Amino acid sequence: MIRTSVLLIVALAFFQTVSAQFNFRKHKVRIGEDVYSIAKEYSTTKEAIFNLNPSAANGIYPDMYLVIPHSLEAPSIPPEGYIFKKHKTKKKQTLYSIAQKYKVQIADIKRFNKFLDNEPLRKGDILKIPTPRASYIPVLRTLGGKKDQPETQIYTVEPKETRYGIARKFGITIPELENMNPNLGEDFPVGMKILVPKEVKNAAPVPQDTFELYRVPAKQTLYSLSKTYGITQDSIFKLNPAIENGLKVGMILKLPRIEGVDTQIGQETGVINLETLVSSGNKSSIAIVLPFCANKFNVDNDNDLKSQLSKNRVTQIAADLYSGSKLAIQKAANLGIETDVIVLDSEKSSATIDGLISKYNLKSKDAIIGPLFPKNAEKMAQSLDNVPVFSPFNKELKIQQNLYHTLPSKKTLQEKIIAFVKADTLPKNILIIADSEHQDSKTKLLAAFPEAKVVDPAITKENDSFIKVDDLVEVMGEEESELPYWVFLESSDVVLLSNAISLLNARVQTHKVTLFTSNKNKAFDSEAIPNIQLSNLHFHYPFASKLVEGGEDAFYVKYQSTFGVEPSQHAARAYDITLDVLLRLAYTKDKNSLSLSGNTTEYLENKFNYELQGGSIQNKASYIIKYGDGLTFEVLN
Repeated sequence: MIRTSVLLIVALAFFQTVSAQFNFRKHKVRIGEDVYSIAKEYSTTKEAIFNLNPSAANGIYPDMYLVIPHSLEAPSIPPEGYIFKKHKTKKKQTLYSIAQKYKVQIADIKRFNKFLDNEPLRKGDILKIPTPRASYIPVLRTLGGKKDQPETQIYTVEPKETRYGIARKFGITIPELENMNPNLGEDFPVGMKILVPKEVKNAAPVPQDTFELYRVPAKQTLYSLSKTYGITQDSIFKLNPAIENGLKVGMILKLPRIEGVDTQIGQETGVINLETLVSSGNKSSIAIVLPFCANKFNVDNDNDLKSQLSKNRVTQIAADLYSGSKLAIQKAANLGIETDVIVLDSEKSSATIDGLISKYNLKSKDAIIGPLFPKNAEKMAQSLDNVPVFSPFNKELKIQQNLYHTLPSKKTLQEKIIAFVKADTLPKNILIIADSEHQDSKTKLLAAFPEAKVVDPAITKENDSFIKVDDLVEVMGEEESELPYWVFLESSDVVLLSNAISLLNARVQTHKVTLFTSNKNKAFDSEAIPNIQLSNLHFHYPFASKLVEGGEDAFYVKYQSTFGVEPSQHAARAYDITLDVLLRLAYTKDKNSLSLSGNTTEYLENKFNYELQGGSIQNKASYIIKYGDGLTFEVLN
């Protein structure tokens, strides 16, 4: 059940369909056109057009302007022997770089994206990238014909059943259930007919409220595990469908809690999948508190509201976060997790927080997602004592044991990149370039790599930092080097970054140079720094998310069909945070032990490994991102 405050009922209805991303184009209606033909031209839906143009429901006429979602879907029947991939244009990308990435011709991209004939390519544009059908191998899902596939029977979905519960009921995994039923959508209505295995093993029941995580050690067998826990092997299979291909060292299993058995979960482990560890029938109560600032908008006039929303960045971010959370709640429902959620407007005001806490009895909630601003998040956590408060974007938050920092700190990211470089034991030269504002980073890097060489930037009369060619040559030498140079560049000064990266890029001809930073800030995205140079230097940096561009995951597909646009990174992040919170609540059944200390969970673009550190709960999980050849990105670990 989802409840919203009265103040938000009107605004949220609009946010859900329009504000997920403010990236639209205008279309001037031509003679003979109708909404269906226009939707087909732009690969969108009539509903998406009506959502943006309510008056169009009463009819359209020539020369009328419509607002169209800037989003393209590949047609269900690919034209002229092509299939399509979707590409969301990034900052500084060109048609040439995109064509190189996908190994297609610029002319072919323009052919299937007609708006490029009259408009320049912009950041956020959604392109259809054509791929010849001959190179496309479809994945066929079959219902029979293979010896290892079970015989099936027709099953009718009963009230309150979920795909997760049915999969468990018949001893299969959710992917196996979906493979048997390729057209299985997100909805799971009562009375729906689906295919399930004809034969089901009768596994011994295992209590559902006394589970623990168990990490498989070396030489562990299914037989010895069943003897240790005193349950049948079928019961272990029932609880852990993923072990059908055998036990592997480090695998995380769900097993009955038994005194005296070492679970080996107190230390850092591999990623655990909570979806396979929770049972259906769980219920949680949460609140989503974000700065929609609905009191500042005139919600009586759709056109005025659109104009106001498009100018308010904070509201846009809040709307994107809410849209992602909404789909996470739906996903949890499909797993059998019932959620009572109330959505509240913090209005960017700390004074509002106290009123929300008392009016909506937030102390009774299992968890709070938000608020967005640090002072509001701190006040919420301080006022709610033991209720976990998950801050979507934590910056310099105060220490409080119920305040979850969902973003890894700068210190965590720095430790990540240092550990990554240390893990490579091959001989190399370490070089550090740091300006006066980043001497702390220089000190930490020298402590980690005491043999590192240093090039200190010079200062101009205008107080600009730069490095000189002679200084770089003096350290690296003029002749070709046998050992690679791994260079840490620590600065947020565009002038220095542009200068240093350009000089290092020139050295690639004679030296093996790889560029690193422990703090990838906005200055690295400046127009003054060509991406091709970062690609040549195989630029590495630590980051909180994987930077996934869309995909075939159910979330991206569902988001596109629901809101008419691709999800922003804010929406994807909110989806990950919300789903993680709901799964933790369903697994632990205790809001005071949600951290699952030492264990990592991972979703679409983010992963979480919460540890109590220095009096607060920090997310210690992050990624290493690398600029690969051909202006591509790679996620290294």
